[in-house]
Amino acid sequence: MGNRFSFTDEALGNLAVYGVTPGEVWEALHSHRRVLRHLGDDAMVVYAALRNGRRVAVLLAESTHSDNDWDVLSARDLSDAEAKRYDEAVRRRRR
Repeated sequence: MGNRFSFTDEALGNLAVYGVTPGEVWEALHSHRRVLRHLGDDAMVVYAALRNGRRVAVLLAESTHSDNDWDVLSARDLSDAEAKRYDEAVRRRRR
């Protein structure tokens, strides 16, 4: 992704609620093993496995300021079902 990402104060609060650090979000957004799920034209979720083994989902909304700018809204650990789908998607890409 050739995009820029921003953390709002609200997003930083949401990260704290779920115990995800901004560094973990940054790692997920730039991971080679990320899986993108578009939620319409102006929102998406990035699923990724971090180096420490943690798997996270990062919710993004397109910024109103500029194209290819995204605001981080929140991030959390993947549910068991999401982790299974993530693993399947990564396996399919390797073939």
